[in-house]
Order: sequence, then structure tokens, then C-alpha cells
Amino acid sequence: MKRLPFLLNFLLLIWLCGCSVSPMIETLNNWSFQYNEGTNDYSIFFELRDKSGNSISADVDVDIRIVNDRDEEVFKGTSSVSPDDFGHYTSEAQGEQYLANIRIPASEITPGADSSGKVYLTVYKADVVAFDEVNCDAFYCLPIKDIQLESGPFPIELNVKGFDGVITSKIQIDDVTYEFEKGYRPTLTVTISGTKIYSNNNSYFSSGYDVISYKLYDSENYMVDSGNVYLNSLNQGDKFKDESIIIYDLIPGETYTLKFTEYEF
Repeated sequence: MKRLPFLLNFLLLIWLCGCSVSPMIETLNNWSFQYNEGTNDYSIFFELRDKSGNSISADVDVDIRIVNDRDEEVFKGTSSVSPDDFGHYTSEAQGEQYLANIRIPASEITPGADSSGKVYLTVYKADVVAFDEVNCDAFYCLPIKDIQLESGPFPIELNVKGFDGVITSKIQIDDVTYEFEKGYRPTLTVTISGTKIYSNNNSYFSSGYDVISYKLYDSENYMVDSGNVYLNSLNQGDKFKDESIIIYDLIPGETYTLKFTEYEF
């Protein structure tokens, strides 16, 4: 009868020893960051290795910070990683690797004023391992803010003059709309809607097109862009829509003002 308690204690000891065995983490390697277009989220990858250089999985915690290139912290959080979060991933540059994959929904990253930045991560486990903070690049993939474009009040009436200063036509701008494309290079496309309300067919210096000018100002009233709009082959009473104003490299989150003026030779 004494053998049964001894056997139970022996089996319990084996079970406890088995539960206490965990991989000895030696190094942190191959951390990277990417945007997953298909699932609209982000992945933070990293590799853990033991003393022999073998890739392993383990329970660890990861503190994460994402800071864009305008020094805005757009994400901060802690993720608990388990062996279930590790898997095999293949790339042309690195071949097959056994990596942890932390997923961050795009909705959890605050839109900022730049689509590039740095991702900082600190991998640790209390009383087991603690690595120094490391970082990797986020290239043109972070969410950015919209811009605001103001113009008007409408309608705006502009004279078009010939070389001699005589008014050859009058253009009325009725409305301005815009689209802000948040791609690799953020792009503002402006659509002007209006009407040619007057045409002086007797002017000697009139041409086949009407020219108006524009200037774009930021919220501190600095001019950031200017140019001309050429409206071809309009007769008096013709309505038009023009999409020729295309502006690059504006600051997301900024408010701009678009002003129209008469073209000057």
C-alpha cells in the first residue's frame, strides 16, 4: 500500500518538472514592421533564439511605440505574445524564418502628419528576460490626416485682359471641390466649376483661351503654391469644370486657403 503514494508523488514531480521547462531566450533578432493591405492592419515581426542560435517561441510581453517623422506618437501599447503567435514566414531577402507576429488594426493607430516614422519595441518577460528597446522603420504606410481646403465666398468674378490691358472676357467661379489622395505621395486635386459670363469679341489682343491665376496659403498665411489655370475655347455663357490644379507634398492635417486673382502679364 505504501507504493501507491510514492508512485503518485513521483508522477506529480515529473509533471511539475515538465511544466517548468521553458526555452532559454538568448537573443532578439530580425524585427520589422509592415502594412497588410488585404486585412488593413499592421504586423510587427521579431525572432527569438536560444544559446545555440535556434529559433524558438516563448511567452513574452512587448511594449510598442510608433512615432512618425513629425515626432507625433501615433500608437502606444503592450502586447502579450504566446507560442501561438509564432509561425514560419518567407521573404526573398531573408528566406524562411520563424517569427512572432503582432497584429495591430489600422484603426488603433492615430492618423498623423506623416506616413513614415519609427516603430519602437521592448521585448521582456518578468524574471526571465529583458531586452533593450530596438526600432525599425515604417516607410510610407502610417495613416495620415485629411487636409482642409477653404476658398470663396462664391461666386468670384475675374476679369481676363489682353496684352493691352483691355478686358477680353469675364470668368465667374461658382464652386471649388477637392480630393486628397493619401498615397505614397499625398496629392491634392482641385476642381473649379464656373461660367464664362462675358466675351469681348472685338478685342484685337484676345486669344483662344482665358487665363486666371491662383495662390495657395497655409494656416499661417505663407504662400505654398501658385500657378495659372488655362480655359480653352469657351464662348460666352459656357459652363466649365477644370481639374488642372494638382498640388503635391502638402502637410496632412493642415488647413489651406485657395485664392483666385486676375492673370497679370
